[in-house]
Amino acid sequence: MRLRFSICAKPAQARTEASLCSPGVEHVVEVPFEGSDIVIGRRHDVTIELPFPAISGQHARFFRDDRGYHIEDLGSANGTRLGQRRLLPHVAEAIAVGEVIDLAGVALRFEGEIPTASPITAGEGTATLARRLVHDLFEACPPTECARLVVVAGPALGRELTLATSGRVFRIGRGEQCDLCLADDDVSREHATFERVDEGIIVRDLGSKNGVEVEGRLVDGVRCLRDGEIVCVGKTRLRVVDPEDRYLRQMEEGDARPMPAGKTRASIVAEDVESTAPSGRLPRVAVVIAAAALLLTLSLVLALAFAG
Repeated sequence: MRLRFSICAKPAQARTEASLCSPGVEHVVEVPFEGSDIVIGRRHDVTIELPFPAISGQHARFFRDDRGYHIEDLGSANGTRLGQRRLLPHVAEAIAVGEVIDLAGVALRFEGEIPTASPITAGEGTATLARRLVHDLFEACPPTECARLVVVAGPALGRELTLATSGRVFRIGRGEQCDLCLADDDVSREHATFERVDEGIIVRDLGSKNGVEVEGRLVDGVRCLRDGEIVCVGKTRLRVVDPEDRYLRQMEEGDARPMPAGKTRASIVAEDVESTAPSGRLPRVAVVIAAAALLLTLSLVLALAFAG
């Protein structure tokens, strides 16, 4: 048997309380259920992963007993609501088909049971759900850094191709009609395409003469890219910049690292996400440099004064 849930992240709560963003997109997920708990949280190893700082690592659990289905808050930092009621930690509440659970700004509606023999419908698996939710969040609240390709070696060194529009196909090659025209003799006229989809940035070889390599491995057809990976076409090397993928990695790293005293994992990850902006740490660095310069100037003035 499977259970079906509809999930919608509300960007204003899920990313930052001060953000004014449009409502999120609803996704349907189908979860295998054989009587064991369904754990919902931010951690990578839970049943339904919700990758947002406001969500606790293990936020809530969904289970069934002789009386029916229940939802229980697992002592989360920001609480769980069933309708208008905030659940008491570790006190299970009965839930009926159609009711909505609010987990720190993420709405999860219980859609009911699906027999195992039934074909899988438009519902998606939990493996891609986290990425799709983050994609929705970034679409509603665009980050300061855009997804792009940066040429780090080759004739077009320093040039960039911004993948600004989700779902649009961007072409690279020697042809003038390409979105990124490369004056590279080893590159075909239309060598490859790049596209931002819900699952990430994908590259597709267009039957080029010399192929496409990612991290030294030849691409056979289509490949999903990760933030920081190097794509080689001819003599040209392109670095992938994907803020969505980086955000997901930071969420996982935030759950894996030791937690300093006085901080929560949500606050650690929130600080990391803030630091991904290109200008995030520059003001602090500038202050330190300015202070050091001032101290050096004062030292020289005092030294000259005493020397006189």
